[in-house]
Amino acid sequence: MLTKILPFLFLFGCCQADTSITLREFVRLIPYWEVYDDSPYTVVGDNGAAYGHYQIHKVMVDDYNRITGSNAVHTDAFDPVFSEHLAYAVLSHYSQYMLSQGVVPTTDHLLFIWNGGGGAWQRVEKPQHDQKQFNLKKYRRKATPIILKYLAVKSSRTT
Repeated sequence: MLTKILPFLFLFGCCQADTSITLREFVRLIPYWEVYDDSPYTVVGDNGAAYGHYQIHKVMVDDYNRITGSNAVHTDAFDPVFSEHLAYAVLSHYSQYMLSQGVVPTTDHLLFIWNGGGGAWQRVEKPQHDQKQFNLKKYRRKATPIILKYLAVKSSRTT
């Protein structure tokens, strides 16, 4: 178990003075760039396809069920506690897979996976010239200022 935890502590931060972001912190930030602050739990986006504060599509729930052996349904994504759990499980799964492939997960990888699906992490190093790549870059531009602000506040608290 410790061998699975140590890479995450190293990659995503473990120490108070560290300016990196943990996977848990990343997951908890997702709603800040996905929906408006005052959005209800029942918020729907992407023309009716994305549910809740994490804006989860059915395909992500299906992926979560495959990874965990669960039987969640799309409407479960309206529950912010479940959605946080789903996001952590899915991103953790793909991060572990990336490590097994010799790729160190970065915030960009996590953003691409969350927005573009499990295989989208490969587009960080091997960008394509298509609409999906354009959308992933747009998503990264939307999330990055929120992540950087969080890290700045985190750093100021530890110095």
